[in-house]
Parts: sequence; structure tokens; C-alpha cells
Amino acid sequence: MWSAKEKSVMASLMSMLKGCVPDRVKTAVRSWSYERRYRGKYDSWATARAAASGYEADAILHKAVEATRAVRDGHAVWERDTVLFYQPACHKPLLEALRIVSAEEGELDVLDFGGALGSTWWQHRGWLTQPAPARWSIVEQEGFVEAGRREFEVGPLRFYSTVDACLSQGVPNVVLLSSVLPYMKEPHRLLADLEACDCRWMIIDRTGFVKGGDDWLTVQHVPPSIYQASYPCWFFNRERLLAPLAGKWTVVSEWQTFDAAGKDFDFRGLMLKRIVPFSGSGGGQ
Repeated sequence: MWSAKEKSVMASLMSMLKGCVPDRVKTAVRSWSYERRYRGKYDSWATARAAASGYEADAILHKAVEATRAVRDGHAVWERDTVLFYQPACHKPLLEALRIVSAEEGELDVLDFGGALGSTWWQHRGWLTQPAPARWSIVEQEGFVEAGRREFEVGPLRFYSTVDACLSQGVPNVVLLSSVLPYMKEPHRLLADLEACDCRWMIIDRTGFVKGGDDWLTVQHVPPSIYQASYPCWFFNRERLLAPLAGKWTVVSEWQTFDAAGKDFDFRGLMLKRIVPFSGSGGGQ
């Protein structure tokens, strides 16, 4: 078992070695790898779900808890998808988006839908200090909520099993959807429901978009080095996905994420701001 210092040295060495590889080679390798992870096209969620193991597997929750404990206890700096990292690193476009919300609103109050055990907050907490987030509310599956409340409600982190339960404690000023819409049975309906929660900002990050044509549904296979799992996964037609927000929201910024791209798709992030005052009675999921 390596010590935290040894892991840090190894991470630095690997980073140096990666720096010697030309960008075009890295892009080609990552694209090939991503193409292999997404297999098949399905005409319904039911058929895709039948071909996958699902996100509800106990092994996923167990690894997420173990990884988050390592971060909480100082044995790693952050984690993503249960993979531990030992050097500070931020997702710059997302961090900038969160800082814009904080500056314009005077505080940062986040509804992080599908945020696991706080991965995004743990990774970026060192940069979100002036001012620190007022709340970072995570809406997740019941198993994650139970584990979160039991072990990880520190600082601004709070865990809820429904959007309504979160909204009962106050309306956030930004909804964060990071790598979550692709894994929902009805993502378009979810987006419309979240739009109705009276927030002023929305960030859709690490989401796959087709380069042309309609939405398509596939099955994503997680690399065995992370954990054994597969689940249905959407790639979206951008215009159709944003249709529920048309006329009421504007895209403030957009970026390509670090998730690489394939022949027919890429991964993007979008920051949106409400331009028409909210007039509904709220919503939830």
C-alpha cells in the first residue's frame, strides 16, 4: 500500500509523462477509448436498461463511500467517479461559472442534482472560499442520501432524496446538472421540472451531444478498472434538449469538456441564465 506522499509523487510523474505526448495523439486515443465504451443504439429506455446492469448497483455506492471517505480524511485531494486524485485540480469552465453566480447573486446556493456524495464540491472547495457556498444541496438516490447524511454533511453539504425536499429548505440560485441528464429515463421532463424551481441560473456540464440528428440512446460500459457496471446513456440533440428553456433562458457561455469526443458526438458544458422572471408555483421531481 502506497503512502499519500508516494501517490502524490507518482501522480506528478505521470503528469510529466503525459506532457510529453502530442495533443493529437492524446485526443485520438481518448476518442477511440470513448467510442468503445458506448455500445449499441436502442429504441427505448426499457430495452437499453435490460442490456445494462444499472446505476443502482451496491458496488457503485460502496466505492463512492470509500473514495469520499479518503477525500474527507485527507488521504486524497478529490475524486471523480470513485477514482482518487492526489493533486489539486479544478474544472476551470465550471469553476468560472460558479464564481459568476456567486458574484452576481452575492452568494452561492447550489442544487446539485445527481451529485453523488459531493464530488464537485470536494474537488473545488479550495477555490470556493470568497465567499464560501451558503449551501450545496445534493439530490440523489436514497442510498447515497443515507450515506451522505450519515458521514458527509460537512460545511455546506446537505443531502435530499427529492427536489421538493430540497426546495422546502429554500430556493437555490443555481441548479447544477453535471454528467447526470444522460443517465435519466426522462431527461427532457426532468429539465423542465428543474426549470420550474425558480432558480436564476443553470449549469449543464459534461453532457454528450450528437453532432447531427436526433437524440440517441446507447449503453455505457464503465472501464473495469473503475468498477463493473453498465447503464443506459443518452446523447442529445442540443436544440431539443434546450427546448423547454427557449424564450425564458439564454446561454451565457458554452465549453467543450475534458471527456473527449467521438465521431458522432462530443461532450459540452453550458451556463444558462433566466431572462424572463419566474411566474409559476414551483416544481419538483
